[in-house]
Amino acid sequence: MTAFLPYGIANFGDEIVVHNPWVVGPPRPERIEIVAPRDDWEDRAVALAARIAGALRGAMAGIEHVGSTAVAGLPAKDVIDLDLIVDDPADEVAYVPALEALGYLLTVREPELSGHRLLRLEEPRVNLHVFGPGSVEVARHVLFRDWLRMNEADRDRYAEAKAAAVTGGAQTVMAYNARKAAVVREIYARAFAARGIPLRDRALAPDDLPPLPTTVGTIKITWRPMTTNDVDILHALTHAAGLIDHPRDLISREVIELSLTGERFVLATDTIIGFASDGTAVAFGEARLGDTWDAEIEVSLDGTVHPEWRGLGIGRALLAWQEARGRQLLAAADVNLPALITTGAREESVTATELFAAAGFSPVRWWIELGTSLDAEAPTWPIPVGVSLLPYSEEFSEATRGAMNDAFRDHWGSQPTTQREWGDARALSDFAPTLSRVAVTGTGMSDDPYQVIGGVLSEVDEAEWAINGGSFGYVAMVGVVRSWRKRGLASGMIAETLRAYREAGLEQAILDVDSKNPSGALGIYETLGFEPRDRSVTYAKHV
Repeated sequence: MTAFLPYGIANFGDEIVVHNPWVVGPPRPERIEIVAPRDDWEDRAVALAARIAGALRGAMAGIEHVGSTAVAGLPAKDVIDLDLIVDDPADEVAYVPALEALGYLLTVREPELSGHRLLRLEEPRVNLHVFGPGSVEVARHVLFRDWLRMNEADRDRYAEAKAAAVTGGAQTVMAYNARKAAVVREIYARAFAARGIPLRDRALAPDDLPPLPTTVGTIKITWRPMTTNDVDILHALTHAAGLIDHPRDLISREVIELSLTGERFVLATDTIIGFASDGTAVAFGEARLGDTWDAEIEVSLDGTVHPEWRGLGIGRALLAWQEARGRQLLAAADVNLPALITTGAREESVTATELFAAAGFSPVRWWIELGTSLDAEAPTWPIPVGVSLLPYSEEFSEATRGAMNDAFRDHWGSQPTTQREWGDARALSDFAPTLSRVAVTGTGMSDDPYQVIGGVLSEVDEAEWAINGGSFGYVAMVGVVRSWRKRGLASGMIAETLRAYREAGLEQAILDVDSKNPSGALGIYETLGFEPRDRSVTYAKHV
């Protein structure tokens, strides 16, 4: 792999604005095709590099075959990407005429990005990127190439992202790149961490937090950290925003109260709330470092702006403050893990979608709310031999936490649930233990104790019934330990839970499932009668 990584390699320069880089006009949309890996790509790159070296003679300091065609076994566009290193990219006379004699055409000039120039060859298709010595861009490209060569899982993940990005007809290469950018950054985050680049360098944390607006029109706004005395204020603010942002979900006062706690969450530094001069709460925001870290470390951003104060730039400034604080939290964390900063919204929230996109956040996960009527009997689903389903009780609490942590260990974005987090969630008034189930093996006798291998945790919040068209139970969590997967246990547990809901007089069942793409494979849930009701999206920046 790359022996030397220059300082700043983790800074992608997202804040840099390049004005009109096109030398011969912007590219036209085209149908981008991903083809199966070809055995001749590497030989083609070697031959192209040799011709370039012969033409430039002493003007070339180095050349690298990069991009997907440089990774054996990776599907790609049938286009060779080369990074050419010259002494001074701005001295175009020293290399452009010689390359033009080979048929290359200068198409892009971006001096702001390590002096980048792009020359294209039409036959065979080549993108020739020009940089100066010690360029972080070249180092990044080589690191990405070498990481994919060594890591099959990320190579497959990137192949999936590329295949998804070409759907939908003609597009520009920039649009194609943007559609797979989140996965690219995710892979870079793992590669950076593996190469030992400290999180404090990757986080790009500012010394000072950006200012928040102190006036809107003629009205003054004051900002301060939130305190535990703000529960009622926050409850009223989230309720007003929720009528628009999530009209079928209510956030209870006790959930707000619980949200103001956390092992690594400090109200004085990680939160902010704004008030108009008449005392009206205008907006709030927070950046929360996760309590537990496993394969990655996450900062989640939450907050809202009162509907009457939207469209005035408050949300944009608040998001910038939250991200900056999130980067400070990551930089201060003494770990060397891939990191991400996340936020989210319902898919229908165009305002939020536009806000996150403008700030550089990319959609990375889709959450589909499903519902089913309980008018008819739930379908019968066999339980594996040797397994019993029992109502949840405190006796099973810690074992169920362990089983759920194992079940979700390989799920996207999941971190182990601590005892405190588990206990807090079970103490909420909407938790319904009598409608929850645990799957166990064993007889419960001293010589054959119960072993929890899965479970379904349910919630019932009567305050939400009217806005959801009737009574319902919410399936908050379904998990099966990995050693018991693919035996039909999850389906059996859900079917039994639906029967319990129906016997309790509930009219509907609702749950949420996650998907790595917008289409969302619903699998067993559709078999059990569930249909999509709503969708939300997680947006992220990988660090």
